[in-house]
Amino acid sequence: MSKSPDGHLNTESLDYKAEALLDKHREAIRKRAEIMLQHSGADIARMSTDDIQKLLFEFQVHQIELKMQNEELNRAHQELAASRDTYAQLYDSSPVGHLTLNDAGIIQKANMTAAALLGDPKEELINKRLGKFIHPSDQDNYYLFIHRLLAQKTGQALNATTKDAEDSPTHPECKYFQLCTDASQSGDKSKILTYIECYARVVYNDKNALQICLTINNITERKQAQETIAYLNEKLEEKVRRQTSELIVSNLSLMKKVEELRRSKHQLLEREAKLNSIFNASVEGIITINMSNIIVSANAAVETIFGYKPEELIGCSINKLIPSSPREMNDCSEPHSVKHIGQIQEVEGIHKNGFAVPLDLSIAEFSVDNAHYFTHIVRDVSIRKHREQQDKEHLNELAHVTRLGLMGEMASGIAHEVNQPLSAISSYTQVSLNLINAENPDLVNLTEVLYKTQQQALRAGRIIHRMREFVKSHAKHRSTAEINSLIHEAVSLCIADLKQNCIKLTFELESNLPPIYVDHVQIEQVIINLLRNSIDALKTLPAKQQRQLAIHSRLTLNNSIQVRVKDNGPGLDTDQQQRILTPFYTTKADGMGMGLSISRSLIEAHEGTLHFNSQSGKGTTFYFILPIRRKSDEH
Repeated sequence: MSKSPDGHLNTESLDYKAEALLDKHREAIRKRAEIMLQHSGADIARMSTDDIQKLLFEFQVHQIELKMQNEELNRAHQELAASRDTYAQLYDSSPVGHLTLNDAGIIQKANMTAAALLGDPKEELINKRLGKFIHPSDQDNYYLFIHRLLAQKTGQALNATTKDAEDSPTHPECKYFQLCTDASQSGDKSKILTYIECYARVVYNDKNALQICLTINNITERKQAQETIAYLNEKLEEKVRRQTSELIVSNLSLMKKVEELRRSKHQLLEREAKLNSIFNASVEGIITINMSNIIVSANAAVETIFGYKPEELIGCSINKLIPSSPREMNDCSEPHSVKHIGQIQEVEGIHKNGFAVPLDLSIAEFSVDNAHYFTHIVRDVSIRKHREQQDKEHLNELAHVTRLGLMGEMASGIAHEVNQPLSAISSYTQVSLNLINAENPDLVNLTEVLYKTQQQALRAGRIIHRMREFVKSHAKHRSTAEINSLIHEAVSLCIADLKQNCIKLTFELESNLPPIYVDHVQIEQVIINLLRNSIDALKTLPAKQQRQLAIHSRLTLNNSIQVRVKDNGPGLDTDQQQRILTPFYTTKADGMGMGLSISRSLIEAHEGTLHFNSQSGKGTTFYFILPIRRKSDEH
């Protein structure tokens, strides 16, 4: 059994050696026979019968030996043929491709695996150049590999693995394309790229001809796996670099945060010291209670407000200081009135001596270690309440003086208004006397005339009554009112001035407005002040120019009542707009400069606001907003 140095099974060598061995045995037997015959021929005449028989016996023995040797040689020949067939089958069925090339690179022999890799039948591969199957990009590497192989002629194996030529110039990458068997059978001319690994050796056959023995392995999957691994390694390295960079950044950020925490701790200690200083120096009382209304801390200001030292209040209920606290427990399931958190409300506290203390109270909520606390911040507003009462009394006095001044200006108009019903009464009385003195008095007509006389007398009385109510000093008295009714009553007191100055009055009053809770006379006074200002402004317009005055009322989006008084007068310039609401500032030659200031104070006393819009030469609009009546107003 004979193999090539690279593992190829050499069946031709086996056949040749078997024939040579048989010929050698035959030649040896022939020579022995000739020698024996030469010896026997020289003496055969003189041989005795016994010698001849002995010689014949020896010939027979040699003949039997020759038969046995011949049989043994036949068996050896058969065994060699069987071995040749077995190893030829192994050669063809080997999972590794085997090729035999001549020195020109032409395929002389190939097994089935090599034929499958190259994509041609084994018989058709014979006498084809292997180079035609190599991919064009690897042609140079392939021929360089063959040239180096033939140049060595040492019989040592060379390896050409599928590596990049630049990385391993002495072992070039062998890439080639081939026709897929199935694609070839179907007529498809597409090429399939396959990576192979070549092992080669140069040998000489028995005829002393140079041969190249190639062993080729399909390493496409391994190549793809290597590329995949390389790609994954690159990705992994990139990920490691990125994570390393992120860790460095995170470490720097962590170190920065540690430093910030250190500074924050220092600042926290400083802030705590400052807060404790402010806490104890604050003029407001700061009282912290738990969920059970028990006082857990208090500052020094509570002693000034309530008369108790802070340590006396620790452990006591907040109701001891503020019985009407909105957090008084009325419902065990909801012990705290959350709606009052963050709002300022007016409450009454109880001093240690028993008298009431008016307070402004705001409540803040916070949590520490899942425990909820409420901080009451209270301010003693006794001085402010006293000042507010004095301001209200002074405001009423100013309003009374203003009403007297207004009455002086409206005296002529009101006298004209009163004179009209008095004249009508006189006329109706004369008619009544004439009807009574008639021979047949018309009682129906007389009744109608007397009724009209009564209505005119009542009209005069109402005018006088409104004048008297408006002029006299008015104490604070609030009740429910309709804003449109107040507007009409205020306009009735200014109707004479409107007619006298030819001013066209327009009403744009929204119907079904909700009621308001106000002092009637004070709101009427505000409306009259705004009307008088517009009338005075319209007086300055040329006589031929139309003078217009409009009164609007409507409900705003936040459920408040808005009243607007708009005129088309000369308007206000920038300087006048900045000072118009300032006390004692007036645009009139004989004005006091208190009308708008008092009006704003009256509106703000009703929890409302007074505003204006004006453009020079395009008129002015004054408007105020009042809250609608609430259920708690009358209480």
